Amino acid sequence: MPGPDPILLEQRKQLPIWKGRQSLVRAVVENDTVVILGETGSGKTTQVPQFLLESNEFGNGTIAVTQPRKVAAISLATRVAAEQCSTVGALVGYSIRFDDQSSAETKIKYLTDGMLVRELLSDPLLSRYNVIIVDEAHERTLRTDLVLSALKNIQKERNTKRTDRKGKGPETVKNCPLKIIIMSATLDAQKFSKFFNNARILYVEGRQHPVKVFYAETPQADYVESALRTFFQIHIGHGPGDVLIFLSGQEEIESLEKSITLYAEHIPEGESKVLVCPLYAGLPQHQQNRIFMPAPPATRKVVLATNIAETSITIPGIRFVIDTGVAKEKSYILQQNRGSASHLHNSEPVVPDGPGFCFRLYTEDGFRQFRDSATPEIQRCNLTFAVLQLKTLGQDPETTEFLDPPSPETIQESLIVLFGLEALDHTGNVTSIGREMSNFPLDPPLARALLASKTLGCTSETLIILSVLSASSKLLFEPSADKREEIADARNTFRHSSGDHLTLLNVVRAYGEVRSGSGSDGGNRGAKEWCARHHVNERAVKEAERIEKQLKETCRRVGVDPDATCGEDTDAVLKSLLMGIFQNCAILQPDGTYRQTLGRLPVKIHPSSTLFTRKVPAIVYDELVFTSNTYARTVSAIEQAWLLDLPVNRRHD
Repeated sequence: MPGPDPILLEQRKQLPIWKGRQSLVRAVVENDTVVILGETGSGKTTQVPQFLLESNEFGNGTIAVTQPRKVAAISLATRVAAEQCSTVGALVGYSIRFDDQSSAETKIKYLTDGMLVRELLSDPLLSRYNVIIVDEAHERTLRTDLVLSALKNIQKERNTKRTDRKGKGPETVKNCPLKIIIMSATLDAQKFSKFFNNARILYVEGRQHPVKVFYAETPQADYVESALRTFFQIHIGHGPGDVLIFLSGQEEIESLEKSITLYAEHIPEGESKVLVCPLYAGLPQHQQNRIFMPAPPATRKVVLATNIAETSITIPGIRFVIDTGVAKEKSYILQQNRGSASHLHNSEPVVPDGPGFCFRLYTEDGFRQFRDSATPEIQRCNLTFAVLQLKTLGQDPETTEFLDPPSPETIQESLIVLFGLEALDHTGNVTSIGREMSNFPLDPPLARALLASKTLGCTSETLIILSVLSASSKLLFEPSADKREEIADARNTFRHSSGDHLTLLNVVRAYGEVRSGSGSDGGNRGAKEWCARHHVNERAVKEAERIEKQLKETCRRVGVDPDATCGEDTDAVLKSLLMGIFQNCAILQPDGTYRQTLGRLPVKIHPSSTLFTRKVPAIVYDELVFTSNTYARTVSAIEQAWLLDLPVNRRHD
């Protein structure tokens, strides 16, 4: 086993958590579950698993460290591997969706909470792990809550088995006790402790560097514009140091990126240049990694990030933080009425790697009115995925113990949807189709559409569309208020008569043809110019292509031909989609409006749709957007007769 890097070891010893390492290890040895509340920058995420590994107190299994986001899992594994003089994938590894950089020799494994949920399907007792650390538990994602619920039961079963077999020979990994550690910078420690039978709570005090916080004197009407002004005030009026700006989503990040780049061209001679580095979940990994690289000489780096960078990861060089106080939070309303909105949130500022400053673009009074913590995702989202996972594991979602239980109505609706997807039979048991659906890293409706495409012979076309719908940005055309007519004309180039889904297919295929071509009009450079000319969001198309490639690999592994094509029979594609998102349908009413087939909510077609100016008998859509009206977005026309052929309308048991 490689030892710690001597130079990085000296850096580790400067972290606030280092002085408490022995008492921390002792607490984990003496208690089944420990809750660690440690300030951002204390070093808990990188150091706790190393303390446990180096103590040799926890057997031969692996130490798992869950993260809500994949970029954190990758960057943390990279850092800890360096500290252990190892390469990623050896002693220290990571596992995220479609990317597993771990091996049989991996002893510290960073992984997303979603990947740990998936591991439960093949290893219900998580027997390869002796210690599982749930990091950033305060974020309370759906998958984090599923992990916490499962771990409580697994720990009870594994530790009971260990008690029953005392004196019956040497322990193996499979019957070794499971230690659980819950960690965060900001959480209700008592609540987590109570859930795990009054688990011991440890507090880690101290930041590496002081942070001075400033508040706005008055509320800011346009926080993006305010962030732009604040950045250039810092750039012109303050000393060296990089800047981190928190925004709510990809569209805001891309908009501010363009504005900063434009204004930076007019910076006075002699001032530092500006390097803009965006950071959001859908960004390609090599572009995400740019945030960790030092800026060139005489250049200030500014990182534009969603709350993906709020905790866990340390970005070198950051000295200034601009917090807009806004995060995007998805919600789910019963009867398939889905939407998303931006909400003020209380964010813990990222600690700079030196004395730093945090500029909050809201008043101090406004800060006091923020929620102490976000509403758990399990209480505000669609539970279809969670219910299918629990059913596949043989658990009853209505009696499973959660830290904060979801409403019975939401669970019931998920059961009904899964029955309509043919994932459950009339007794509530998982069907063979349901088990096939669980093989795919897709939401159940999209997984069902993929399986339907196998039967209808249109998997190639359906995969492309599902990849776009699964991407972080489904907007394949660059949004721009001042170029609306140009964008509409460009979209018409790819328009399909049935609507948006097959239009998306046309865009992705056209992009692929250009990039695979040769000469000045082909290749990567030609594709970039083609995107600019047609106002196509190249980042979104590339992300969809990556997802498609990964889904194809999964298809081949489970016996689905990813290249099966329907040719010109595009009705097969729409029928496949309908099998999955049947709950997202609406029928034209005599007064010219549309009304949902389920939920009966009146909806309008979104102005961005190719069907916006048309009236068709029935539509299927990807999602609803709630503004002054309820709009259906990503819409296609379907025949009403297809609705009668859906399994949900043919199953009468």
